[in-house]
Amino acid sequence: MSVSYFYNFSARTYPDYSETCFNTMVVVDGHILNAGFDFPKPFAKTPAFDLGGAIIIPPFVDAHVHFLQSGIVNSGCQLNDAETIKDILDLVSLEAKKNDIVLGWNLDIEVIKEKRFPTLYELDQISNKKFIWLVNKDLHLCVANTFALNWARKNYSGLTHKDGIITGESYNSLCYKINDLLTESYKLNSMKKIEHLCISKGVATVHALEGTENNGYESLLVDKFFKNSRLGAVIYNQSSDPSVPLKNKWKQMGGCILVDGSIGSRTAAMFDDYDDYKTKGELYLNSDSVMSLTKTASKNNLQLALHAIGDMACEIVASSYMWAYDTLGAPELPNRIEHFILPNNKAIRNARKSNAFIGIQPAYDYYWGGKNGLYAERLGIRRALECNPYKTLSNSGLTLIGGSDSPVTPIDPLLGIHSIVNHSNSDEQLSLNQAFSIFINEPHRATGDFERKGHLRIGERADFICLDSDPFLITKRRIKDIKVKAMYLEGELVTI
Repeated sequence: MSVSYFYNFSARTYPDYSETCFNTMVVVDGHILNAGFDFPKPFAKTPAFDLGGAIIIPPFVDAHVHFLQSGIVNSGCQLNDAETIKDILDLVSLEAKKNDIVLGWNLDIEVIKEKRFPTLYELDQISNKKFIWLVNKDLHLCVANTFALNWARKNYSGLTHKDGIITGESYNSLCYKINDLLTESYKLNSMKKIEHLCISKGVATVHALEGTENNGYESLLVDKFFKNSRLGAVIYNQSSDPSVPLKNKWKQMGGCILVDGSIGSRTAAMFDDYDDYKTKGELYLNSDSVMSLTKTASKNNLQLALHAIGDMACEIVASSYMWAYDTLGAPELPNRIEHFILPNNKAIRNARKSNAFIGIQPAYDYYWGGKNGLYAERLGIRRALECNPYKTLSNSGLTLIGGSDSPVTPIDPLLGIHSIVNHSNSDEQLSLNQAFSIFINEPHRATGDFERKGHLRIGERADFICLDSDPFLITKRRIKDIKVKAMYLEGELVTI
């Protein structure tokens, strides 16, 4: 029997994180045996751990992570600090000198002085004999050189591009096939980096959205990785085929199965045109296709998660879920809608009627919200302020679960919490307690684990993280600056 004694901390737990529940606890065999205020050490030889006055809370969940893809992105050529086309070309040239495959990530023309992508000619000048593939920050668009375009034509018939820029269905089909160029050891090492990042950010559980329509191998690879990790994962296989989750006894299917695209690439499906370009976006799955997926999930008693961003896509998915709920009955685990960025009132009502969980990524608003952000540029100020309507959704009775959509935005729940309480539209801000719950408790509700995870209480596992500042005693503008000092799982320090 292992016994540990922890002291000098302030424990906070659901539902009111602003109150200290206890500041001393005894952990036996990884579970909290006793907790209280300043009680004496139980045994003279019991290991005692001084937590240095930390605020301790249950560990975070990131409920929307492309875990393998995050590892691959973090292992490639990083373009996020580039400010000019020359900066991009210099970084790519340096990478091309070291590797035959150049995967560039976090390309963001909103911060590039020239406000454009590198041209096909510019990339070919670096090399037309090496594979160059540069991906936009939102992962819905890339720009490639001739060598990479030739590969793309072999892997996607009917490829369309404009000066090396690939988007829409062409990009969606090719983006995961890029991974076939990488070795398994490269992928495993890449995931190790993201595991370390999760620990440093206080994330003990991820909802990992993996694989593709025709390839369940990567979902299995991620599952294999987590079998040897201290962290936990819930796997969503991104395919309409239920056989992989059923064979592996997973309760979920889907993830980012795209009903539409993104606002940044003007591919999110809208009822009205974008403000800065005459298009209504792209609907990748129509109503019949979404209904078919919903029926498949219901028939196999699997929770379904689908990506929907524009108002048209949100309405289609929510209507399908409501129909299934009314016709086929309530599923064991209600379905999920990922993103739900610009839902109309009909979509919100139907999502609530089906008890759907809404997977939100609050850092979207931090990076792209507001009157001067990317949403406003694409959609106009009125629609931009309607994006990510967290308070509206919460007040309607919907359960929100927080994630990052990494590698689109970083794994950082405190940034997500910061983004909720500092939403660019003050009418959509939630309380700090609500924000913490969205990243701690509610994601466990979505996977049926709410009763046994996400709490600090006697009899439960001693899983907690230590914060260096009290989020309830600082201005909400500083929430994102709080640091995670340590993570303990079953009473043991998890090292990086």
